[in-house]
Parts: sequence; C-alpha cells; structure tokens
Amino acid sequence: MSQMTSSIEAPSNGFGQSLEAKPTPAPLRLGKTTALGLIGTVAIVVGAVLGGRNYETHLPGAWFFGMPGGLFGSLGSNSNYPPVYAVIGVFGGLILLTRVWLSLMRQLRARPGFPVRKVVLVVALWAVPLLLAPPLFSRDVYSYAGQGEMVSHHINPYDYGTGVLGVTPFSTLPDPIWTKTPTPYGPTFLAIDGGLTKLSGHEILPDLVLLRLLEVASLALIMAALPTLARSMRRDPAETVLLGAGCPLVLMSLVGGAHNDALMIALLVAGLALAQRRRMVPGIILCALAAGVKSPAALGVLFLGWVWAGREAKVTQRLLHTVAAGVIGLLTMEVMAVVSGTGWGWLKTSTAADQSFTDTTPIDAVARFCNLVGDVIRVHIPLLGTRTVLSVIGLIIAGVIGLWLLHRAPYDGVPRTLGLTLLLVALLGPILWSWYITWGVIVLAPAASPTLRRFLIALITFETFVGASKVDTFLRTLYQNGLLGTLITIAALFALVIIPLAPFSRWHLPTLRWPTGRGTASLVPTTPHTD
Repeated sequence: MSQMTSSIEAPSNGFGQSLEAKPTPAPLRLGKTTALGLIGTVAIVVGAVLGGRNYETHLPGAWFFGMPGGLFGSLGSNSNYPPVYAVIGVFGGLILLTRVWLSLMRQLRARPGFPVRKVVLVVALWAVPLLLAPPLFSRDVYSYAGQGEMVSHHINPYDYGTGVLGVTPFSTLPDPIWTKTPTPYGPTFLAIDGGLTKLSGHEILPDLVLLRLLEVASLALIMAALPTLARSMRRDPAETVLLGAGCPLVLMSLVGGAHNDALMIALLVAGLALAQRRRMVPGIILCALAAGVKSPAALGVLFLGWVWAGREAKVTQRLLHTVAAGVIGLLTMEVMAVVSGTGWGWLKTSTAADQSFTDTTPIDAVARFCNLVGDVIRVHIPLLGTRTVLSVIGLIIAGVIGLWLLHRAPYDGVPRTLGLTLLLVALLGPILWSWYITWGVIVLAPAASPTLRRFLIALITFETFVGASKVDTFLRTLYQNGLLGTLITIAALFALVIIPLAPFSRWHLPTLRWPTGRGTASLVPTTPHTD
C-alpha cells in the first residue's frame, strides 16, 4: 500500500523518470511595484526640472512650471551642465524604474495568464508624473505645435519651416533646426496636429497638453491591440504589454517626450490586430494611416499585402494581393493629403531630419571612427562623405534582410518579421534617436522568444539612458561638477544599482483591488509555446 501511495505521489513520464510538480508561485501583489516605479518617475521629473535646460527646454513660456518667469522658475538650472542633485534625480530615477520594470517582467514570466488590466493600471500610475512634467529630453513636441499652427492657417509645412510664423512661441520654442526646415511628417499627423491647434485656441500651452494627451491615447490603443497579437503568436498578453508598452523607453520618449511615434505605432499595431482577426482591408487602411504619420510604417502595408493570400499561396497570388494592398494604401494617403490640405510634399521632406548627428547611431559611430583613423594615419577621410556612403550601405543591408524577412512572414508571422525589419531600419538608418527603437520593440513584443526578449531588454535599457542625455554631455557633466561632485554622483547611482529591492516587500502597502465580473476574457494563450 505504501508503494502504491509512493507511485501516485511521484508519477512517471513514461520513460522511467519521475515527474515532480513545480511549486505554484505566490500571488503577485503589485503595491510595492507600483510605489517603487512611481518613486522612480517622480525622481526623474524633479531631477529634470532642477536640471533646467539640460533635460527640458527651459525657455520662458515653455511649460506651466519650472521655466524662467513662471511657477518655480528659479529652480531650473541655466548652466550648460546640470548640478549633482539633478543628475542623481534623473539617472537614479531611471535606474530604479528600470529595476522595478525588470523585476515585474520576471514575475510575470513565472505567472502566465496574469490579468492584463492590472499591468495596464500599474504602468498608468508610473506615467502620471510624466504627464505633469514639461516635455523631457527633446523639443520635438514644440515643433509639432508650430507645424500645427501653420496647418491651421493654411501654410504648407512641406514648403516652410516654423520660422515663417514670425516671433511667436510656436516658432521660438522649437529647436532652431525646424525654423527653416520643412516637416518630415505625413498628412495623417498634420491633419490631426492642425485640428488640435484650433481646439487649443492657438495657445501654445493648451496645444502642448493636447499633443501629449494624443500620445497617451495612442499608448492606450497600443495596450489594447498587443494582447490580440500576443495570443496569435502564443505569447503571454500581460508580459507582452509590459515589454512593449510599459518599458522605461516608451514611458520616457512617448509619454515624457510626447513623440508622435506613439501615434504611428498605435495605428500600425491596431492594423495588425485587425488583420489578425481576418479584417485585412481595415487593417491595411490603418497601416496606411500610420505611414501618414511617419513613412517607415508603410512597411506594414507591404507585409500585410504579402501574407493576405494565405500561407500556402503562390508567388503570383502574393504579388497580386500586395499590389491590391498598395492601391488601398495609396487611396488612403490621397484622402489624408486632401483632408490635411498639404498634398504629397512629405515625399520630398521625409528625410529632412537625417542631416544631424546623434553620436549613438551605428552609422555615425563608424563614420567618426573612420575619420579618426584617417587623422591618425594622416589620410583625409571626410566625415560627411563617409557617413553618406555608410548610410547607403546600411539601408541596402536592411533592405536585403528585410526582403528575406518578408519572404518568411507567412510562416514566422507578421509581428516578428515586420518588427525585426523596423528595428533594422532604425539601427542601420542614417539617423537614430532613442524613440526610433520603439518602432521595432513594440511590434516585436508579441513575438519575442526568450533570446530575442533578452536582446530587446538590453537595447531598451541602453537607449533609455542614452535618450536622457548624450554620452559626451554626461561625461562632461561629471567633469564639470568636480571630484567631490563626481564621487557623490557615482556613489549614489552605484548604490541604486546594487541596493536590494526585496526588503521593501515588507512594506504594508494597501493591496490593489480590481473589479471582477462577467465578460472578463481569459488571458492564457490558447496553446502553450515552447522556445
């Protein structure tokens, strides 16, 4: 009898090996996670305001507080380099937020089927301080406001820069590069942009608020679409949402920086989600609208057209369906060109931003290295010429690999192949800003294998910190703050890196409670996936 009991307690797998049940993970409580992430984003905002023009525009009238002449305007630094406490606030907050995010990723990995809405609420609470903060780490949203003002007055942004508006906040707050440079954005964005400017009463601050709310609404659409794609790729929806939409890079660049990439990606993933539900034509239309924000999203039309005919279709069928998708996309773009009143001028201005150096673009890094080697060996290697050649080579490589991924799309899935292509376009393109990485990260999140997930996490972490400050600026800041200031900064940041977060689990925080009821869908993937 004891032997029978033993065999029941230790069942066999049929090959003479006993199977032991894995311990069930403890219930996941999100109070500590929410609180620590919120502390991180509050520290980032406070540090950015104290750091002044090093982390935000810091021009009069640029935000409701923290600017010269405004509420708490004396707090921000006008120095070329931020003070020690501002650096610790920004980068310390980023370290804390990243660690909390990684911890939650690990916990969700051990608990497949965790409710998506709980993850969404945690991320939303993390984002609250960023909603109240001035635009962080970039002045692009001011250029959006200026271009919206132009559209609202029937001035074509494809012909002029914001300088045509004269001396107004709509022309003085954007980066000087946009005063004479036409916009690279498509008619979808300009139509919405002009409408928001009219809604704001042509006032800069209400316009900025509306533009940020547009990106927040776009992030909400991303969170709504990702679970559908995750289930189609047999991934966990909650983990997918946290990786793609709740990572620090997305929070900093798409919420804190209010970049219109959020709108582009939202329309793109929504189109992919509709296509996954066998609504291919509406999906293609949404991808075309996304391309009307930024041109890389046009790849979504191409990939959906290629898989439209089905997995076993012949090449001729795929080509016909791809042409049909292209026609749908062109008609959609024509409608938006008419609605916005700007026409097709964006085709000649879509590369307007490619003339600047970011120092973290692989193309720029190699070009500068070649130029440095030329100086050492006393051979003239022109920086701009080398950059141009390398940019062409990079795009050719991305194109060749992209074509192979397009061929694999019917078998590997559009999220995986399109996401990798977008990531290649960003990394091998002539210009790379940290928010460009979000294109591929968000689309890839529903299809990320463990190896790819680790790569994405490393890339997200690197670009999050680079996006907050240029590497050379950060190093110069440490130098300018002197030996004592540098030691304090390094010690504080290092402590935040190594301090254990586990003891904080002893906090007696109130448990977040969630309404339950009928109609709640199961979030467990229909078929378990083994990598």
